[in-house]
Amino acid sequence: MKLKKGFMLMTLLGAAMMAFAGCGSTSSSTMNQTTEGTISAESTTNEKDAVASASLSLPASVTFNEEGNAVVEHKYGTTVVPKDPQRVISIKMEDLLLALDIDFLAGRNFEGFYLEDEMNEKGIASLSVDEEANTVNYEEILSYQPDLIVIRDSFDQTVYDELNKIAPTIAFNLQDKVNSTLAIGAVFGIEDEAKARIEQYNEFLADANKKLQEAIGDETVAMLRILKNEIRLYPYSANEMSDFLYAEEGLGLQPDPIAVEYDTAENLAISMETLPDLKAENIILIAGYGSADQESVEAAKVRYDEIKADPLWKKVPAVQSGKVYEVDSRIWLNHGIICTEKKVQELVDLLTTNK
Repeated sequence: MKLKKGFMLMTLLGAAMMAFAGCGSTSSSTMNQTTEGTISAESTTNEKDAVASASLSLPASVTFNEEGNAVVEHKYGTTVVPKDPQRVISIKMEDLLLALDIDFLAGRNFEGFYLEDEMNEKGIASLSVDEEANTVNYEEILSYQPDLIVIRDSFDQTVYDELNKIAPTIAFNLQDKVNSTLAIGAVFGIEDEAKARIEQYNEFLADANKKLQEAIGDETVAMLRILKNEIRLYPYSANEMSDFLYAEEGLGLQPDPIAVEYDTAENLAISMETLPDLKAENIILIAGYGSADQESVEAAKVRYDEIKADPLWKKVPAVQSGKVYEVDSRIWLNHGIICTEKKVQELVDLLTTNK
């Protein structure tokens, strides 16, 4: 397997990394980011992308047996990984595999996907993933004769069981991107490269933090999402979709007071009548679903056009000052190292250009 050798080792950031409580675990109360309706706020690991002061440690979910095989404990069970896998399949873990420059035969891809160009350039085949049913085409996967399957732990147990009949299957929590990257690096024998990639990621965040502080200082920021039938306000620290915006180890932006209150909210929906109470001087706005379901994406954009014409929307301070920044839902509603870097770069470009 070809692996990237050119990672630059960078200075470790001095913050404590949260213990890895299970490399594939996802809380049953985790919010489905592509499902519409009034739903619970995510219960995530909120790992804050921190690094240990002395070193990045191997997650407890990965050990090695007497034969030298990696053994991965995950949401669905325990898997012994074959040595030096050559025919790897990825299902919704493409971000972290690409971040580590790990070769794989096929993965989830579709037109407009933020990793589409990179996967096509590398000759990685596209797999069919039924987003609505949250399942895959087993015969298609079997046709690649994989010796290892790497999946996100957002599927039902039955999907995992069927995949594991095809080839040893390991699962990771994509939202806990730091620990999952380290675990994947250990599995593929590139632990040092994985640590270097996390260091690179954290330095990227630190640099963006400085640029944003220079651009907007202590101005407050809120993150909204428009769906077909509701508007969501993302909380200060209780949701992986937005916590990197405000964490000291992330971008260190100042949250809207209501976003802080939403840390304990039962759901993320915010009414039109409440919108004018937002004091945020800058609004990051996502209109869409971030999926291959173009019909839903278009419906959300139509709803946003309707909202923009509403007098209540026009009372929002950030709207009045022209500081509402619409971002790409195909990036902002996904997870991963590359994904977060793209989010951050887009935000830096928008907020620094507007000054």
